[in-house]
Formats: sequence, structure tokens, C-alpha cells
Amino acid sequence: TMDGVNPFAKRDPPSKTEYYTPISRSGETMTFFRPQKQKAASKPAASSYGTGIGDDCEAVDVTDTVPEAKIGQTKNSHESTRPVEQPRGDISERERALKEREEQLRRREAELGMVEREIKHLKPNWPFEWYAIEYHDIDEEIPSGKKAMMKRLYMNLLMTWGALFINWIAMLGIWFSGDQSGPSYTLWGTMYLIGIPGAWKLWYRPIYFAYRDKTTLRYFCFVISFAFHCFFVVVMALGLPNCAAGGLMTMGQQFAGGKT
Repeated sequence: TMDGVNPFAKRDPPSKTEYYTPISRSGETMTFFRPQKQKAASKPAASSYGTGIGDDCEAVDVTDTVPEAKIGQTKNSHESTRPVEQPRGDISERERALKEREEQLRRREAELGMVEREIKHLKPNWPFEWYAIEYHDIDEEIPSGKKAMMKRLYMNLLMTWGALFINWIAMLGIWFSGDQSGPSYTLWGTMYLIGIPGAWKLWYRPIYFAYRDKTTLRYFCFVISFAFHCFFVVVMALGLPNCAAGGLMTMGQQFAGGKT
């Protein structure tokens, strides 16, 4: 080189204290660097090679105040990750509230049990006051959402009873008209009267109890029994021959034979 100094000669690295000072969060001290005034030309510029920080820079300590808000935010960010311990007073209050709810549930269960026992021992009021067999009250026992359906099923039950009685009268009339099949028709018509208590026990009371007690098993029994009931109604309405049914076909046979 022109000044006689080899730029590629090995030089000792600058001391760390010349260009680095750690910043402490609590010390409020920050270190900056500024270039020194250019010295004699005999010293090469270290910034042109090496680490870029050398004799031409000096460490300057500048007292700068780090905002207290940032320090507080940093502390809060570390403290927020710690689990929050609940006071013992809150735990005891929750336990007390749970015990109170358990007591309320027990009282409600006891009240429901008393209501069920009262329902089982209610005084019979159906079908007549002077001849009561069972307790039956749709407005009192059936929930409001099922009352309309239950009343329609009750009307279906009454119509079934009326149809069975009228069918027995028709079979009796066929017998009195001199028809040879009259006696057997009358006998079968009398047996069909068993359907009066059968309809009450097999499909009406199961659906009544299913709506009242909200039980699935009784509802399943109703579905099966009512399916057989619908099949029986169709057969009786058609009046198939030799079925002792005063339906359409039996009525046509009687009018065609000149019998009333």
C-alpha cells in the first residue's frame, strides 16, 4: 500500500468492551456507537475489512430512559402465564351452591313420587259416577300438547264400541230374517263384543299412559295393538263373506236376496 501498511496482516480483534455493552431492562442504559474523528492517515480504516467495527468507532453511553409502561407490559406478559389461584372463599361458596341444588333436586324427586302415588290411588270416576271402574281425566292428566290427539283417540274408541254394537244388532237381524247363516253370524257378532273392553285395554289405555307418564314402552305397545285394530276395522267395513261383518258386501247380499 501507499502508506506501507499491509491491509491483510493479521490483527488482534477489537475488545468487546469497545463496541458492545448489554442493555439491562432495569438499568435504563443503552449503548450507541458513533464514528471517531479521523486520526492519522497511518492507521487503516478497519471498516473496509474485518468485522466493520474497530478503532474508528468508540462506544458512547447515552443515558436513555426506557418507558416504564413498556417495562410493566413485559412483566405483565410474564406474569399472565402463571396459573391464577382461586381464593378458598370462592370454592366454599361453589360447594355450598352445589349442595343446595342437590337438596332441591331431592325435594323435587320426593314431590314427584308423592304425585305418582296420588295418581295411582285416585278415586275412579269412569265411565259413570255411580258405576266407576277407573280414573280417567284427559284435561287433568294429559299434557297440553297431547290433549287434542288424546281426545280424538277417545272419540275413536267410542265409535268403535258403537260400531261393534250396531254390527251385533245387524247379525241378529239376519238371524231373524230366516237366513241359514244367521245363527253363526249372531254368535260371531256376540264374540266381537269382546272388542269393547279389548280396545280399552289393548290400545287406548297404553297410549293414555304413554302420554301421561311419557314412557316409550307403552307407546310401542299402542302402535302394535292399533295396527291390528285398523286391520279389523277395514275387514268389518268391507263386510267380507262368512266374517259376520255387517259391511258393504254383506249389506249387498241381503238387499239382493230381498231380505231387510
